[in-house]
Parts: sequence; structure tokens; C-alpha cells
Amino acid sequence: MKSLLTPVLCSLLAGSAFAQEKPDTEKRIADLERRLEALSRELESQKTGSAMPAAPEEGRFGMAPSASKVYGTPSGLSVGGYGEFLYESKASTLEDKTHVGTEKTADALRMVLYTGYKFSDRVVFNSEIEFEHGGFSDEHPEGEAIAEFYYLDFLLDKAINFRAGQMLVPMGFVNELHEPPAFLGARRPQVEQTIIPSTWHEIGFGIHGELAGHLSYRLYLMNGLNGARFNAGGIANGRQDGNKTNAQSLAWTGRLDWTPRPGLLLGGSFYAGNSNQTGSGEAITTTVWDTHAEYRAQGFQFRALYANTTNRAAGVEALAAADPARAVGTKQWGGYLEVGYDLLKGSKTALIPYVRFERLDTQQAVAQGIEKDLSQDRTLLTMGVAFKPIPQVAVKADWTRDENRAQTGRDQFSLALGYTF
Repeated sequence: MKSLLTPVLCSLLAGSAFAQEKPDTEKRIADLERRLEALSRELESQKTGSAMPAAPEEGRFGMAPSASKVYGTPSGLSVGGYGEFLYESKASTLEDKTHVGTEKTADALRMVLYTGYKFSDRVVFNSEIEFEHGGFSDEHPEGEAIAEFYYLDFLLDKAINFRAGQMLVPMGFVNELHEPPAFLGARRPQVEQTIIPSTWHEIGFGIHGELAGHLSYRLYLMNGLNGARFNAGGIANGRQDGNKTNAQSLAWTGRLDWTPRPGLLLGGSFYAGNSNQTGSGEAITTTVWDTHAEYRAQGFQFRALYANTTNRAAGVEALAAADPARAVGTKQWGGYLEVGYDLLKGSKTALIPYVRFERLDTQQAVAQGIEKDLSQDRTLLTMGVAFKPIPQVAVKADWTRDENRAQTGRDQFSLALGYTF
């Protein structure tokens, strides 16, 4: 790769030498560095057989190619987006052979627009506006329109930058990189919807950057979860989403990733804060952490993730006996392994059979007096295939065997169409 970049570097430097005495020298040098980084990433993508298209800012600051377009454009407006449609057909019988009838639905799941504005090389605005389930209207109140993130970046140095606004919690794979072509499966992994809520975004500020040794990090202080909304299914309903957020208690969240070689990523993330937003009483300290690994090379794709959640037992037990939040697991865990292989590697068209195995339990341990809901102890096996006529468009079909200890699991077939631009 160095031999390929050398002549490019020489030509770029030669073409800019005459301008070194001009006042915008620093800007030109920064532009050269950006262009060289883009070329390097494209070559690495070709070498590893990455399923995602190379993009000038792919992977920068944890944002996906479409979501990070604003960082690579000249000053001014940037527009991107993604969308997905989902068809689901659930089995007519449960795991214990109880007949419940078929259930088939088609959903305009998401339509998203990324808009950003680059005020200067130092100050950048970025946002995601999302319409779910066909959007929102008086006739269809079950739809949703939401600003998933909108923040300002103050770019000081590659190693340290400041960010403030409504931001994605930097945990797992899917919460930050959730464009349909970026993950296998017609639906997001259940572990990354339950143990790590998706999509999880809160108000806060913090720092992020890239360090020597192929390390990248993000560290934010944000409003905490609202534990009054917890339930047996986990902490996901405790997200406040920037809607008149109760910020009596704050939380820290962060992430560290290491990419020792192209195609290989190893990392971990955490969240820690008091979910009691009343300002009094026992603290419900919620801690979530995960470890994750990804490897992509020559058409092969592999992901592994393990996540663990704890809610301080004394705080949960202090809740009223009839409070649904008292049923939240004081210990929760989940993990998955996922493997795919591109049968058409080396081509812009991809055909990827895949399999994903998941285990999770949102009530591994519960407060005194609470009986465990065995349906929350789940095992899922998903098998399917993804077809990408071009890297930015994906058609995915899969079948999921869903089992739990209560024997009420329900298998289903899923078909999804997704795109990003």
C-alpha cells in the first residue's frame, strides 16, 4: 500500500509547493492529509474485502460513512441518509405448541436524513432526523418523528476534539453504525436492542479523537437513564431521548477501540450513572459494559459481542412493591456471535450467507420478592442471506428460531430492504 501511496503523495506535494507562501498553507496541508487518508482507507478496504464501500471519512469519530459526510466536504451543507423496509411473518404456534395464529406485518421502518453544516475546518454541525413506521400524523399516532442526534463538533486536533449536543451513546456496534448495509440480519441483533438499547441517544458533552497505536476513543458526560421506566424487559424504556430530559442524575459513557491491522477491530465500552431521577431516595446505579471484536478479510465477516448490565439492588428494592420498574433485572447479560461470507468477493455486488447466535437474560438476578419471568431468558438463532447489488443497497432475508425458558418463543421469517447514501 505504501508503494501505491508514494507517487500520489509526491504529486500532491509537488502540486501544492508553489502555494506554501500563501496564508492558507495550513488549510492546504490539512486537505492533503485528508485526501491521503481517504486513499489509504480505500486501498485498505480493497485489501480486506470490506463489505462496506470506502468513504473519505469512514470510521472517523465513530460515525458511519453517510453520517460523517460533512467532515469530508468543503465548507457548507452536506446531505446523506438511509432507510429500511421490513416484512415479518411470525409462526402460528409457540415453542410449546400453543396455537396463536399467524401474524404478518409490513412496516416502513425508517426513513432518515443526515444534514450537516461545516462552518469551518474547526466547527462542524451534524444531525440525524428520523421518521419511523411511516412517520407521525393525527391519523397514525403510532408513527414517530425524532431528531436522533444533533451536535456541534469543535475539531482541535486529531487526538482531542470537543462535542456537545444530543449524541449517540458510544456502545456496541449497532448503536452508532446502524445503517442497513452496515450489519447482517434483516433486524438488528436482539442483544443490541435489549442489553444495549438501540438507538440510545442522550444530551451531553465530551471529547473524542484518535491516538497513536491505532486507538480511537470517545468519552461523554450525559443525562442519565430514568429508572422509573425500567421493566422486566430491561433498561431500554429508561432512555430519555432529549425530550424534556430529567437530569437530576448524570452518567458517564465511553469507548476505546483498537485496530491493529486493516479489517480487525477490538474494543470495549461502558455506561455508568444513577437512574434515580427523583433527586431523593436510594440511588439506582446502572452500569453497562461491553467487549466487542470484528474481523473482515477476503469476503469473510465475523462479529462477537458480550454485554453486561447491573442495577443496584438496594435502589431497585426501595421502589414500591407494585411498581413495574421493580421487576427490572439487577443483573442482566447478553452476547452474540455472527459469521458471514461474501460468495462474490472482489466484486461491487455481494451475496452473503450469514448465521448469528444470541443468548440474553434481562433477569439474571432480580430484587427480593420478584419472581423471574422465564421468557426473558432467550436463545436466538438467525440464518439468512444478504444481497447487495451495489454496496449502498441491501436486500436481506432470514429465519429466526426464538426460544426461551418459558417455552413461549415464536419463530419468524423476516425480509428487509435497506439503503444508505
